[in-house]
Amino acid sequence: ASTSVLLSFQRAALVANRSSSSSSNSAVSNTAFLAKINTASGVAVFALQASGLGAYIATGCGQRGALALMPIIRLCGVILLGWWHLMSDGRPPNLILFLVIDEFTKVINFAIAKPVRENLWRGLSAEARYEAKPIVDTLANRWGGGSAAFLVSFINRITDLTRLGVVNEKNGERSIFGFPPVLLLCMIISAWWTAVSADVGNIRRKIDLELKKQQ
Repeated sequence: ASTSVLLSFQRAALVANRSSSSSSNSAVSNTAFLAKINTASGVAVFALQASGLGAYIATGCGQRGALALMPIIRLCGVILLGWWHLMSDGRPPNLILFLVIDEFTKVINFAIAKPVRENLWRGLSAEARYEAKPIVDTLANRWGGGSAAFLVSFINRITDLTRLGVVNEKNGERSIFGFPPVLLLCMIISAWWTAVSADVGNIRRKIDLELKKQQ
């Protein structure tokens, strides 16, 4: 949720730039364009699930690998966006490139990673599942999204007050270590997310081994 919220700021800016450079400057055209993108990603998710390819990939990667797959892809996508930023002297990425990276991550999430995450709850009692799952699915996700939005505002204020980073003379945007603050945050969160996902998969593997010994 955190990386999705962070990248949504970049997504909104790119769509706004598309409107300003397009002859059909309207909310209707933007909505139709994004609807086509969402439809394409939905079809891709359905194809992966219906064909069994998603389950095949999850089985091949193993539980730990499948859990880490999405954050790894997200991290690679953010690094690619950061590379674009460096190579283009601070210009925003191409909208199509950004959407391909973002939607591909969502497809991997719904077709592969989410079913594996749901499988982590197996073996728990119904009472424990119903008590813990709403907290993880609702509170943790909302906290992640809210904290990401807060971090963007906080870092922007801190960089403005401390003059941290370098201001691009062409677009007036500030960068830290050559990257926009949003992308730098995404890289850090994605790397942490990868480590946590792999660790959760390892813990689940140990639990499964213990359960087999008790049988």
